[in-house]
Amino acid sequence: MTSNLTRKEAQERARLLTLDTYRVSLDVSGAPNRDIPTYDSVTTVTFTAAEDATTFIDIIADSVYAVSINGQDLDPASAFDGFRVTFPVTAGHNELTIGAKALYSRSGEGMHRFFDPADDKVYLYTQYEPTDARRVFANFDQPDLKAVFEFDVTAPSDFTVLSGGASLQSEEVAKDITRHSFAPTLRQSSYITCVCAGHYVELTDTYTRAGAGENGTDLTIPLGLYARASLADHMDPESIFTVTKQGLDFFMDFFDYPYPWGKYDQIFVPEYNLGAMENPGLVTFTDDYLFRDAVTRRQLEGRANVILHEMAHMWFGDLATMTWWDDLWLKESFADYMGGLALAEATEFDDGWVSFALSRKDWAYRQDQYPTAHPIVADIPDVEAAKLNFDGITYAKGASVLKQLVAYVGIDAFREGSRQYFRDHAYGSTTLEDFLSALDAAAPDRDVRGWAQAWLQTTGMSEIGIDLDVDADGTITAAKAYQRNCDGSDALRPHTMRVGIFTKNGAALDLTDMFTLDFDTATADVPQLISKPAPDLLLVNHGDDDFVKIRLDERSTATALRHVSRLADPMDRALVWSALTNAARDGLLPVTDLIEAHARSLGREDHAGIAGGMRQTVLGALDRWTADAEHPEALRSLLGSALDALATAPSGSDVQLDLAELTLLLVQRSTVLTQPHPVDAAGREMASAVLDAELGSTLTDGADNLKIDHSLRWLALTALVTQGWADHEDIDAEAALDNTGAGALRARTARAAMPLALAKQRAFTAAVDDHTLSNDALSATIQGFTAPSALPLCEPYVEQYFERLESFWTDHSIEIARRLVLGLYPTWGKDLQRVLDLTNTWLDEHPQAPAAQRRLLVELADNQARAIRLRHAGEGADQGGGTSGA
Repeated sequence: MTSNLTRKEAQERARLLTLDTYRVSLDVSGAPNRDIPTYDSVTTVTFTAAEDATTFIDIIADSVYAVSINGQDLDPASAFDGFRVTFPVTAGHNELTIGAKALYSRSGEGMHRFFDPADDKVYLYTQYEPTDARRVFANFDQPDLKAVFEFDVTAPSDFTVLSGGASLQSEEVAKDITRHSFAPTLRQSSYITCVCAGHYVELTDTYTRAGAGENGTDLTIPLGLYARASLADHMDPESIFTVTKQGLDFFMDFFDYPYPWGKYDQIFVPEYNLGAMENPGLVTFTDDYLFRDAVTRRQLEGRANVILHEMAHMWFGDLATMTWWDDLWLKESFADYMGGLALAEATEFDDGWVSFALSRKDWAYRQDQYPTAHPIVADIPDVEAAKLNFDGITYAKGASVLKQLVAYVGIDAFREGSRQYFRDHAYGSTTLEDFLSALDAAAPDRDVRGWAQAWLQTTGMSEIGIDLDVDADGTITAAKAYQRNCDGSDALRPHTMRVGIFTKNGAALDLTDMFTLDFDTATADVPQLISKPAPDLLLVNHGDDDFVKIRLDERSTATALRHVSRLADPMDRALVWSALTNAARDGLLPVTDLIEAHARSLGREDHAGIAGGMRQTVLGALDRWTADAEHPEALRSLLGSALDALATAPSGSDVQLDLAELTLLLVQRSTVLTQPHPVDAAGREMASAVLDAELGSTLTDGADNLKIDHSLRWLALTALVTQGWADHEDIDAEAALDNTGAGALRARTARAAMPLALAKQRAFTAAVDDHTLSNDALSATIQGFTAPSALPLCEPYVEQYFERLESFWTDHSIEIARRLVLGLYPTWGKDLQRVLDLTNTWLDEHPQAPAAQRRLLVELADNQARAIRLRHAGEGADQGGGTSGA
C-alpha cells in the first residue's frame, strides 16, 4: 500500500488506457459547519482499455463507499487501500464510478477550507500539482492521461462557485442549497482542473482581439477577478486587468496561437502553498499578492511577473503538457522565461530582467551547487521526487538557460520553433525530443541537440572569467577566457555572451567598450582586449544572456566593492552584486567585505529589485556566514548605515520603505548583542516610534513622512518582543487592531518569538504535534520559534528535532512535512558542527527514509557545512567542518 505513484506504474497505465470524459460531482453544502470534516465526491470516468487487465485509479479519501465498473458493483472495502481503488477492465469501452467521502484540507493540498478571522466567512479552493487531485475526486492522476472534465458542485446558495469551464446553470436543490453545473473543459490533465467555492467577491472585465476568433471573427475573453470579502478593497483591478490584457496580446502574438481556454478568471486565495497555479480558465494565486500595506515597485513587478508566468502556462504546460515529470522543465522553465520576456517587453516593468538576474538566478546558483543537483531534464522516478523538483533548477536555471538558447539560435528561430511545437502537439503530451525537433527545423544552422546535451542533460554551472596579463604601464598583454564546471566535472558548454569594459570617470563608472564572446572550449583567447588599458571593471555576461557564475578579476573585485553604486545601468549593478555574492558564498571573498559593500550602498541604490534582493542576501550572510567574533561589528555597521540612510531617504519612496523594513529586521537581530551600544538603542527607539505612532499616521523623526501601516507595526512589535521590550498585552492589542487573517498569523509569530522558555516549548509542541494547524499557521509558529533570542532557549530542541524527524514524514502530508523539516532545522543551534554531525548521523542511520526527505536533509547539511567553513574562514582558522565542496 503506497501513495507514491511511480513512473513505471504511470507508463503501464498510459499504455493500457485512453481516457474520454470525467463527470465529477462534489457536494460542499456542509462546508460552513466546522464540525463536518468531509464532503461527498462522485466520479464517473469513461475510457478505452487496450486489453483485459487489472488496473487502479487514484483516490485519497476518508472513505470510499461505492465502486462500480461497467455496471458491476465491487466491494469498496476490498478495492480501496486508502490511496487507490483496484478494478478490472475489459478491452474496449469502460465506465467506472467511484463514490467517496473526501476530506477538507488544512495543508493547502486537495480541497482547502479556510474560515476568515475577519468575518468568519468560508472559502474553499483546490490545489493539485503534482498529484493531489486524487484528494478531491477519483482520477488517473498523471499528466499524460488527459481527458475532458465536467464538474458540478453543490454548495450553499450564498457561495460563489467557480471551475475551469464556463458556468452552464445553477439550480436550487434544497433550501439555501444550489447545484452549479459547468461546461466540459477542453482535453487537459487532472492536475490543472480546479474548483473554488465560498464568499468570494467578483470583479469582471472583457478582453477583445480583432480577428483572432474562428473564421476571422473577433475573439472575446471574459475576465474575472476574485478574492475573499475582507480583501475586496485591495483587489487592484485596474493594475491586474491591465497586465492580463498586455499578456494576452503578447502571448497570442508570440505563439501565433489564440488563447484556447474560453474565460480567464484569476482568483486570490488564502493559505496558499504556491505563488500561483496555472489552472486553465481559473488561475489561482496566493492572496498575499493583494497588498494591504505600502509596497515597493519590486512587489508590484513580482505580482505582474507571476500573472504572466501563469499565463505562459496556458500554452507551455496546459496546451502541450509533458508526458511525465522528467520533463517538468517543458512547462516551468518556459513559463519562467516567457513570463520574464513578456514582463520586459509588454508591461511598464521593462527592466524586469534586473530582478531576475539578482534574485531568481541566485536561487538557481544555490540549487545547482547542492550534492542533490540534477540536470534540467531530470530523472523523476515517482511523484514524491516530482514534488521536490519544483526547484531553482527547474524554474530559474531552466529559464536562464532558455535565455542563453535564444542568444544562441536567435529570437526568431525560438519563436518559430515554439509555434510549430504548439501546432504539432496541441492538447497532447510531449517530451524533450518533441520541442527539439520543432526548434531544429527553425534553426538548421545551429546544433540544437548538442546544445541540449550540454545544457539540459548535465549538472552544475560554468564558472567563467577572463585572466589578464598586464605590463608595468597597465596595458593588457594577454587575455584568456576560461570556463570550468562548478561541480568539478569536465562538462563544457557553448556560451554566447557580451563582455563590458568599465572605466572610472569622476563619480561615475562608465561603460567604455563592449564586445561579444562566443566559445565552447575550456579556454579561449580574447584578442579584443590585447593592447588596451586594464579596465577598472571587466564584466563578463554583460546584459545577462547566459547562465554562468561570473568570476571577477582582482582589480574588478576591488572596484566593485567600492563603486558598484556608480554603475548607471541597474543590470550591471545586479550582475556585479551577483558576482560578489557568489564569491562570498564560495569563500573567495570575506563575508564582511560583502556586508560592508552593501552597507555603503544603502540609500544610493534606487532600484527596488536590487535593494530587495540584496537585503535578503545580506541578511542571510549575516545570520549564517559571519564569524561570531565579526558578527557584532557587522550587524552594528549595517544597522547604523540603515538608520543613517533612512533619515535622508526621499519621503514616500521605495528606498525609504525598504530601508525602514531593513532597519526593523536588523533591530530584531540585535537582540543577540550583549554589550550596550548607541546604535542598538537608536534602532530600538526607531521600532518604538513606529509602534507608538497611530496606524495611518506618519513619522517625522528618523524617517521623513514614513507612513505607518500594519506591516511596519508588526515588524516593529516583533523586533521589540524578541528583546523583551513588548509582551502579551502588546501582541493582543495589535491583533485587535489588525483583526484579519494576516494579523492572526503575525500575532502567532510574535507570541512564539517571545524570549521565554515556556513560549518556545509551546511553539515547538504546537508545530510538531498540533495537526489542526493550517499550513500557514504552522509556518507562522515556526517563524516565531526560530526568531533571534538573547538566550539559548531553543537549544534543548536540537536533539528533539532529530528524534522527531522520521515522524515528520510519516505522520504528515508531504507539504506539512517539508515545512517541518526545513523550518525547524536547527541552524539556530549554538554548536554548528554538532548539528551537522547529527544530520549526517541521521542520514547514515536512515538509508531507507523517503528519497524526498533525504534530499532535504542532504541540502540542509550542505548549507550547514558551508556556514561552518565560512565562519571558520572569518575567524582566520583552517577551513573545515564540512564534507561538500563550495
